[in-house]
Amino acid sequence: MNNKIYRLNLGGELLAHPDFLDGSYNSVNAMLEANKVPAIVLIDGLTPEDDNVVKAMFNAVCQLRRSEIFYAAPIYLTKSMGKLDVFTDGVGITKEEVLPNASKIIFRMEKLSMATNAVNDDLRLLTFLYCREDGYALSPLALTVSPWIYEYPAAFFIGGFAEQSMQSAYHFGLVSDKYPSKTPLQSSAEWVSSLAAQGFLVEAGLVDRIRLCPHCHTGSMNYIDSCPACGNIDFSKKKMIHCFTCAHVAAEEDFRNGMLLMCPRCNVTLRHIGSDYDRPVEAYSCNSCGERFIEPEVKADCLNCRRKSATEDLEVRQLYNLAITAKGKRAVQLGVIDVEFSLFDSNHNVLPLYFYQVADWLLQMKNRYSDEDFSLLCIKIVGLEAVENRAGMAQFKNLIDELGQRIRELVRVTDITTSTGENTFWVLLPRTPQVGGEILASRIEKLSDMVSPEAGARINMYVKCFSISAEYAGSGPVAQGLLSEYEDTMLDVR
Repeated sequence: MNNKIYRLNLGGELLAHPDFLDGSYNSVNAMLEANKVPAIVLIDGLTPEDDNVVKAMFNAVCQLRRSEIFYAAPIYLTKSMGKLDVFTDGVGITKEEVLPNASKIIFRMEKLSMATNAVNDDLRLLTFLYCREDGYALSPLALTVSPWIYEYPAAFFIGGFAEQSMQSAYHFGLVSDKYPSKTPLQSSAEWVSSLAAQGFLVEAGLVDRIRLCPHCHTGSMNYIDSCPACGNIDFSKKKMIHCFTCAHVAAEEDFRNGMLLMCPRCNVTLRHIGSDYDRPVEAYSCNSCGERFIEPEVKADCLNCRRKSATEDLEVRQLYNLAITAKGKRAVQLGVIDVEFSLFDSNHNVLPLYFYQVADWLLQMKNRYSDEDFSLLCIKIVGLEAVENRAGMAQFKNLIDELGQRIRELVRVTDITTSTGENTFWVLLPRTPQVGGEILASRIEKLSDMVSPEAGARINMYVKCFSISAEYAGSGPVAQGLLSEYEDTMLDVR
């Protein structure tokens, strides 16, 4: 077992004893050039109160996690760096403090092809998890200065997202050509959620629930009270009076007549509260339009895109601890990860066999009742591989998520969906004649123009509507065969 320990010296006081070290380097580049097999990294010479040292430590971890061999290596600090400790495997200066856990990580790394798995960011992250103990989970970290509120530390570095949020958190200029941001509008939380949706990660406990802007999906919000009539934020709270004589309700200032309270409607002098008048709940008065109201309207103002949304329209995101699944472990062991995605959520999506059975049942209903018509949409998506190659994995997943969201907005709760092959999807539309299905088909087909990346490649969607004739009803189960034939008519689509 290779338990070599290399020190990365950042220039401060050295705490690790040199006797148990196998090498010492003054830069990450020097360490990576000299070593082509996994090893334990001990970051020494730390000065927490020195911003330059803290910046150097942060960038060192970032560079190691983005390297070809050390991206899953155990990294330890010889001195606590406060909030930055969570971005490493711990703090220790002796073999007894470091080796028990670090040796297990190195042992697993040696059983894998680290260079093969390094070609794909998904595999990098899964390999990082695979090399830790089975109980290890990615935990979301609250970063109030991050536009997404939460990040997953390991994914933050491995996926190349670190420079976006942390430069504000620690007042560093971390954006550089060496560590370019993957995309300005994606977070590590979105990335790991995508891996969980594909079955490579599993939820291991709910940590928090937050609300995000429905337009840009970031979470930095300012909640604004405004007038429900004109939307102006300039309003003031007023004390109200209710006249018992004529039931008039208005602001107290409208009743003031010198030192007396007099109803402006019936001119009765109000002397005794409880017998002449009372004070209902306080109300607000808009200083712009004069409207009076009991409760202001609350809007969420996104500090990122500056679009305002009703609070009930905000996107709810749940943050979980996430652990690697058996599927994720197999991907790491084989060095191959298949990008899987679904255009539809689990509430609509069913297995193909069940989809065929429902279609056959609806065909029998159509044969018996003339108004029980239904249609089928076949959706074929072309160009996914080219988009992934040109735009990169992160942008590719963003496009798929956006496409799925837009299609789900068009699909009704009563519609049923399935996938019968690579990039081929079906939608069953109950009580929808073919003309209605064709209208929906044209709307879905147009979505490809809305989700194409700026780079040369683009996604093309081909959608065709089919209607099974009632004459097939007496032939037994026919949906599976007919849908296969319908798909064959779209084989020329590439």
